[in-house]
Amino acid sequence: MKLLYPIILVSLFTIQSYAQSNDSAANQLKDKIENATTDSARIHFQINLAKQLIKSNVDTTRIIINDVLNTIKGKEGNYYQSRKAEALNYLGILDSKQSYVENALSNYLEALDINQGVKDSVGIGLTFHNLGMFYRRQKEYRKAKQYLKKAIVVKGKLKDVEDLALSRHMLALTYYNNEQMDSARHHISVVKGMSSSGVRKSKANGTLAAIFFKEKKFDKSINIYKENIKISKDINDQNELSISYLNVAVLYNALKEYDKAVPYLDSAIIVAKKLKNKELLLKQYYSRSNLNETRKEYELALQDYKIYKMYNDSINDTEKVKRITELELNYKFDKEKQASELRLENEAAKKRLYLILFTIAVILGGIIFWLTRKNAKHRLELSQNRLQKEQLDKVKAELTLVTKEKELRNVVIENSLRQEVLRKTLGDIKGIIKLENEKERKNALQSLSASLLSEKATKTNTTDLKSYMDTVSMDFKVILDNKFSDLKEKEKELLCLMTLGLNATEISKLQNNTVSAIKSTRSRIRKKLGIDSKQDIIEFIKNSNI
Repeated sequence: MKLLYPIILVSLFTIQSYAQSNDSAANQLKDKIENATTDSARIHFQINLAKQLIKSNVDTTRIIINDVLNTIKGKEGNYYQSRKAEALNYLGILDSKQSYVENALSNYLEALDINQGVKDSVGIGLTFHNLGMFYRRQKEYRKAKQYLKKAIVVKGKLKDVEDLALSRHMLALTYYNNEQMDSARHHISVVKGMSSSGVRKSKANGTLAAIFFKEKKFDKSINIYKENIKISKDINDQNELSISYLNVAVLYNALKEYDKAVPYLDSAIIVAKKLKNKELLLKQYYSRSNLNETRKEYELALQDYKIYKMYNDSINDTEKVKRITELELNYKFDKEKQASELRLENEAAKKRLYLILFTIAVILGGIIFWLTRKNAKHRLELSQNRLQKEQLDKVKAELTLVTKEKELRNVVIENSLRQEVLRKTLGDIKGIIKLENEKERKNALQSLSASLLSEKATKTNTTDLKSYMDTVSMDFKVILDNKFSDLKEKEKELLCLMTLGLNATEISKLQNNTVSAIKSTRSRIRKKLGIDSKQDIIEFIKNSNI
């Protein structure tokens, strides 16, 4: 138990010294946070500041981490997801420090899910390490070793030797806590064989010294702390040097070799004075006072106790000032956070206003577009109607022209026919005159007379038909030509005559055809038009143009 006390002191003093030496770094990070122009940069600096403060100022660190998580909320992308997992890891450390065990485990597991989702090996290694440390504190050493071994596997594939050495060292400590000294000693030897920093090796030495002390190998334990003294000198780590002197003195005191302990305590105090480290001096003067009392050097013991008391009072006053400063700092962070939230709310309100204005603009634009489209459509319909009317007029004109051409051609044909009939008749008469037989001449004259009468009847019918056709509506003829182009000319002629109210008998006389042929043609037209015998053909054709 006496050995554990200096080991704990080592950790506390190292943390305090680390916090003091990094005040300037923390201030620089605060300046960078205030001047950051992007969320990604601000988050990066905030996480680094949390790393600086996590060992010395838990409350402020929690405020910073929560602010990071609020900033990341709703953002997409692997970068922000990795930063969220990193922030959750540090939030888990804070929860573990403050004994919020369930929250700590929940944060670690969420961070692990995120890191595995984005395949962030560094984040996965960090989370495995933290889970191992979590279960170590809960004294669930089996789980602690499992996670620390997983962390070592992941970190072994990366190039950060220092981080790998840390997980190895923590695994060794877990074996030490679990009373598995051989395994603890093995992993410490691995750490010492790695090309890690002197600080990491000195810490590994501290664990090895504890193992030897537990095995009552005091000389080996002392030798290791003496080795740490040499390492601290080589890397010029004055804080670690003072602690190593103190640990050797404590071990000699435990062995009741008081005279050997004194010079090491004196050396520890000299180094601590150079550092002006009140916490170290407080413990060292207290230890030397007890040592001198044991040696029955009561006057020296009293002097050391008075100095210890002076440092104790000073530190308590300093701690009070520090607590007040931390409260002020936390208050400042809260105010800055409130101001930031207010800015975000204002920005959100502006965005909502812009969204409403944009929506109104889109609706108005849509209405204008609809009215413009409707107007254009109306103009297009008018234009199409006008074009159709023009095309209809053109068709009528062309049809009239065609009709005139037909009439002219018919006149020419009739004249040609008359001439042909006249030539034929003259030829026939000449032939009859040449006949010598009176009976033959008589029969020939009768035949010629009948032929001329037939030709006259045909011409009469043709003239009457043309007369009727001229009275047919031009619009009806246009409908037949445009809508029912598959009808034959005789069928169209029959339909035109039907529009004049003529019956089958009258039409047969005009077309020089039989009544049955007229009816047959009318039935054929009905089949082509797809209408039954009860439906009026003429009405159907006229309605098809509506």
